[in-house]
Amino acid sequence: MGRRPATPVTILAGIAAAGALAAVGAAPAAAADGVLNVDGTDYADPSGCHPLTGGPYRVANHTDETVFILSRRDCTGEVVGVLLPGETGRGPAAGAVFAP
Repeated sequence: MGRRPATPVTILAGIAAAGALAAVGAAPAAAADGVLNVDGTDYADPSGCHPLTGGPYRVANHTDETVFILSRRDCTGEVVGVLLPGETGRGPAAGAVFAP
């Protein structure tokens, strides 16, 4: 099987996410302050990987941190969305949400 060529948007999103996740790794371990709502379930002061159902999703980021929507349920794969504090995102499918 051949690999699908990466688009400039995919490459830039990957670089941005890698930089953001690397910066998170260098920061002291602390959960985001606030509430992350994932498909109707609230997570207070979220931290880490929150798997999605695999179907349409809705994520509301009411935290003080940027969260990342990833293509795989184990928080790997492509970054398919980025939600700044206060933003809400919807999409047809994704794997997980990562909160630093």
